Amino acid sequence: MRQQVSAFISMCALGIGMAAGAESDVRVTPVMKSSMTISGQRIEYPHGAKPEMYAVIVEIQPGKESGRHLHPIPTYVHILQGTLTIEFEDGSRQVFKEGQGFLEGTNSWHNGKNLGDAPVKALVVFAGEEGTSNMVRPDEHHAARH
Repeated sequence: MRQQVSAFISMCALGIGMAAGAESDVRVTPVMKSSMTISGQRIEYPHGAKPEMYAVIVEIQPGKESGRHLHPIPTYVHILQGTLTIEFEDGSRQVFKEGQGFLEGTNSWHNGKNLGDAPVKALVVFAGEEGTSNMVRPDEHHAARH
């Protein structure tokens, strides 16, 4: 299955490249390529039988935050507007501005904060599995372990 998905992605990329060459109105601009998360972890895809991609637009108002959470699956974030600060469990931070994309850490607690004066708008893409949560909050994690 993984080989089929990889082959499909390669064919799509090739098709886009060919269309871009034939159609001067089409431009392909890479926005991110990585095999590591922002916390230095290698990407690991779910091994379940029902893979699922899910994308959402997240908006965070100035002075607000996402709240502490983790993602048990690979998660890509692309900042469409504003500046997002990701604060990690150890207190360290990374800042991402409009036009930047990154792979979230997997199974590591973090919080997204809008420390700016304008709203943050981000495209968030989850590579998960049908019926499985894309995000876990601390109270859910505690309940699941007991």
